[in-house]
Amino acid sequence: MGTTQRPLHRRIAALALAGGSLALLGACGTAPTHPALVSAEQNHTLPPLVPMRRFVANVDVVNGHVLSPDGQQLVSVQTVGTDVGLGVRKTADAAEPGGAGTRTFATGTLARPFVSGPTYTWLRNSRHIAYLKDFTGDENTQIFVLDTQSPDAKPWAVTPGAGIRSAYVGAGAPGSASFFFSNNRRDRSSMDLFEADALTRAVREVARSEPGSRVVGWFIDTQRELAGRMRQLGDDDGSDLVLELRQPDGSWRAFRTVQAFDSYWPQRIDRAAGKLWAFTNVGRDKLVLVETDLATGNEKVLAENAEVDLDYGVFPPQQGGPLAYVYEPDRPRIAYLDAALERDVRTAVKQARERGWLDAEPVIARPWSMSEDRQRLVVSAVTENEGTELLWDRGTQQVQRLTPPRPPTNALFSPMEPFSFKASDGLVVHGYLVRPRGVQGPAPLVVDIHGGPWVRDRWRAASYNGTQMLANRGYAVLNVNYRGSTGYGRAFMMAGANETNGRLQRDIAEAVQWAIDRGVADPQRMAVLGASFGGYSVLTQLIQKPHDYRCGVDLVGVANWPRVIENWPPFWRNRHYFAAFYGDVNKPEERARMLKNSPISQIDRITAPLLVIHGGNDVRVLRQDSDDVVAELRKLGRPVEFMTFPDEGHSVRKWRNRLAQSRKIEDALATCLGGRSNGFDFYELMPRQQ
Repeated sequence: MGTTQRPLHRRIAALALAGGSLALLGACGTAPTHPALVSAEQNHTLPPLVPMRRFVANVDVVNGHVLSPDGQQLVSVQTVGTDVGLGVRKTADAAEPGGAGTRTFATGTLARPFVSGPTYTWLRNSRHIAYLKDFTGDENTQIFVLDTQSPDAKPWAVTPGAGIRSAYVGAGAPGSASFFFSNNRRDRSSMDLFEADALTRAVREVARSEPGSRVVGWFIDTQRELAGRMRQLGDDDGSDLVLELRQPDGSWRAFRTVQAFDSYWPQRIDRAAGKLWAFTNVGRDKLVLVETDLATGNEKVLAENAEVDLDYGVFPPQQGGPLAYVYEPDRPRIAYLDAALERDVRTAVKQARERGWLDAEPVIARPWSMSEDRQRLVVSAVTENEGTELLWDRGTQQVQRLTPPRPPTNALFSPMEPFSFKASDGLVVHGYLVRPRGVQGPAPLVVDIHGGPWVRDRWRAASYNGTQMLANRGYAVLNVNYRGSTGYGRAFMMAGANETNGRLQRDIAEAVQWAIDRGVADPQRMAVLGASFGGYSVLTQLIQKPHDYRCGVDLVGVANWPRVIENWPPFWRNRHYFAAFYGDVNKPEERARMLKNSPISQIDRITAPLLVIHGGNDVRVLRQDSDDVVAELRKLGRPVEFMTFPDEGHSVRKWRNRLAQSRKIEDALATCLGGRSNGFDFYELMPRQQ
């Protein structure tokens, strides 16, 4: 339903006042007990405690602006009632987010795309908006379409059906209400392609995968016609992929074979121009941006970086080659392939600085969205302390501010510092450190271990995020991009193969020692925290005890490798890929080794207090892993707490659940490490709203 509603903070304030003493409940916090924090408190150098709701609840959010194709409207994520939703306003009202001209749509929590693509996007008629939902956390995303001209109409559920995964593929013809999507309704291990029309609500099948072909992705060209598909070779657990191009007679021509640990994913196909643009590391160490001749297959490297993989490219809407690309050796950086676009972004930032909208020169300013005629542009400018979104008009050469101003945070939070060190075998390992503001001398340390392992930690502004929440409570926070992480090239990633229980874990321990040696961390007050593979690493660090960790927080962590791999859903199975890192569950001797090295087989070695958190609908790591960890520790009489969310999956997305989870972690760490807790947050009383 689309209505203009009061901001969330006003409605909460009314609730608190109506309850009389409710407003006082958030004041019952816990004072620090760690000596460095006690000293800082006595010297009045600690920053104010920021309420937990500011980090995890949907409090007056307005961001993620996307221009309509005609450049006349903007859609953004924003607060709707007491939940997340989408707000639509005309570009004429750009400077008034949440004003009377804003139409709001209560979508609820949006889903993350499985591979890539938007969470929400305009259709090309500049009237309808498609968005993704995952109601239960089982990663079976569904597609909905709302009509911005009918704000009270119920959104169209394009892909209803439990247990079916759908993905947005691309927009249809210019000016139309059509779009392409894929789903696995017919075969859970393969995707078919469809086209939908938001005006008529008709859906037609465009192409289906042949039996056993296991198509994992479809590609539409710039003429909005089916151009290619990516499918898996071999059996159900195969790893190699092949990109096939559609021929005029409807047949398929193999164009690129992609082996395990190779990466090749087209960004745009223009058959009229005979070109394809892709990010690939085939035949090289780093991920680069290439332009490929469709007739000959010859590649030309357009962009690369010697230190790290490229992250993503900036393309014009619907037509044309890349305009810029982003990479992150320490902080994110952008390099332009189009001088006019670079000039526009620089001018927009310059005007914003002159008007006081940015507190400093941005770490990065990047194009976020464009109108199809490229006359209007949304620019995301991120400084050390905040992110701001701007609207640039090429015609008027004027900038407008899209995101509302927030109170300065530089007195509350600390900058995220990139660091690197040489591991004991000589490999250079990178990471990030956030120090607690106002604290002198070694502080209690939280080692926040990323999952994957095929992802990486990234730099973020010192604003409202989980890392800054921990630092605000008095902890130094350490993020380590251990070997096996992506982003630093193939060789660095493969250095983690068959080392998930060995050198990879030593990288984490040596990063902790790096922090101790530099006087950052108190070696007597350290905790490990992580999710998924990070949760596995939490358990492994507590088992191996390279340091005297005082406690751990395991979120959806792997405890039994054979069971996890054997129970992955059909769209995840990739035996050769995972065998290179963990072992082959189909070989009895390797399966036995994997079980022996799994945390569940060594659980008696965990003596530190442990908090375990899991979503009931997790399809990547079954809740049974956490159930077993908790049951075994309780049998041994070890201190363990368990928290579960029946309506979540492999990550906690709904803000009320995130609030409950974060409050639990906050109190557990305060008890364990001697940091601060802000105590009960009255947002915990808010009723659920779908």
